Amino acid sequence: MGLYDEIEPTLEAFQAIKTLPSDQPIIVLSLMRLRLDLADGRADAAWRLYQGGILPILQEFGAKRITQSPIALQLIGPRGQWDYVGAFWYPNPRILWRFLSDERVLDLIKIRRKAVDDVNMMILQDCHDQFRFD
Repeated sequence: MGLYDEIEPTLEAFQAIKTLPSDQPIIVLSLMRLRLDLADGRADAAWRLYQGGILPILQEFGAKRITQSPIALQLIGPRGQWDYVGAFWYPNPRILWRFLSDERVLDLIKIRRKAVDDVNMMILQDCHDQFRFD
């Protein structure tokens, strides 16, 4: 198993998106640990490049970043496990599927590999009407 085998969805996980209710919005929660082995600034540069490229594509698909922030204080769990948390709203699982399949996103994921050492992504269900974007 290589370094990056678990920071991208497996084919099985990717296919499972199709089993979610197709008419409900979803939220994707991402926990990320940044690479420390590239202390020369390459990881930081890759992170900025990834962020600058991914946000316009999210908007194009009608998705929204709810929040993204460095973790200020970890209350429970192994310390130092995660550096960033992000939450992203998608109109429905089909949009998430199309977003993750987009060639531009796949190219940006290659850049993310240079910045992120570990990722944990979860899809939250039954979240419609809980978030309003005015």
